Amino acid sequence: MKISFGIHLAPGPFFRREDLGRLTDLVKMVEDYGAEAIGTYDSAFIGDDAYVRLALMAVASTRARIGLRPTNPLTREPQVMASFLASIDSLTGGRAFMDIASGDSAVLNVGYKIASRARIEDYVACVRSLLATGEATYQKRPQRVRWTSRAVRDRVPISICAEGPRMLHLGGRIGDGVIAGTGLLPEVIADTVSRIHAGALEAGRQPSEVDIWFTTRTSLHEDQATAIKNVKASVSSILNHSMRFSLEDKRVPDHLKAKLQEYVDGYVLYEHVVSEGTNPRRMDELGLTDYALKRFALAGNPEAWIARIEELAQAGATKLWLNAEGGNLDRQLHYMRLLGERIMSRFV
Repeated sequence: MKISFGIHLAPGPFFRREDLGRLTDLVKMVEDYGAEAIGTYDSAFIGDDAYVRLALMAVASTRARIGLRPTNPLTREPQVMASFLASIDSLTGGRAFMDIASGDSAVLNVGYKIASRARIEDYVACVRSLLATGEATYQKRPQRVRWTSRAVRDRVPISICAEGPRMLHLGGRIGDGVIAGTGLLPEVIADTVSRIHAGALEAGRQPSEVDIWFTTRTSLHEDQATAIKNVKASVSSILNHSMRFSLEDKRVPDHLKAKLQEYVDGYVLYEHVVSEGTNPRRMDELGLTDYALKRFALAGNPEAWIARIEELAQAGATKLWLNAEGGNLDRQLHYMRLLGERIMSRFV
């Protein structure tokens, strides 16, 4: 059974010169274990500049696709993004990609509202046009660049990060791919795929044209309880932003809807992804932790991971984005050795 893996790296919060060798080692290790793609977040609220971080990863890489996952259409002008994508594509010989979402910590912590689907679509169209022709419009403003003829590719793959039914449909309609954060339950996987395919068909596309990946919140440790503890803060964040606009058509059990709404209404943004923080505690207090872990996480020892991945593949999720556990580079190197030798080697 072959599984495709993308690895999300979040080393930080800031690089030092003495860290560069270990960052290179980490990127090469991810590639050697067979990852098809390597991504990193774009949020100045959480850590250092994504453009600097991704450029360093691009230089260290030799095979995997390299990109932002996700960025948003509010904190980066499309002209700036198009230039950055062309630069990463040049550094990697045509291996750049971009995932885009409506915005979370990067957007809300500078006082912006989450981007609409229309704005995301406008942004994607603008970036694509700049790469292909050097001219575009965005929000009715003209956009121009003069380097297009020297770009490695005139189209860099752009995927839509989606957690709700309307974004899934948009992803199927305009995305080169969809990064689904809807969850890992069998009924959720089936519903996700059907909504993406419906969007593709509406746009006159073949469903097979859309590359569908499922994103997870991950923690791998020989001790099962430690793994669960380590992933709770990350799960508390996706539980919020996957449900914050509406619970409608999201396959939520009726008996949990009121508690989920209470959780979303009281989410503390400043403590986004803080271990032992307010949000994981509230998730526990409201009795939502077990459900959130089952729906959104791959957490446990290697044997538990292998069994779960096999279940996901049977349900139709054969392309998975995994997070390298946060913290210092030494911790991430240890994590990747365990992940690569004990798990990825079984499926790549």
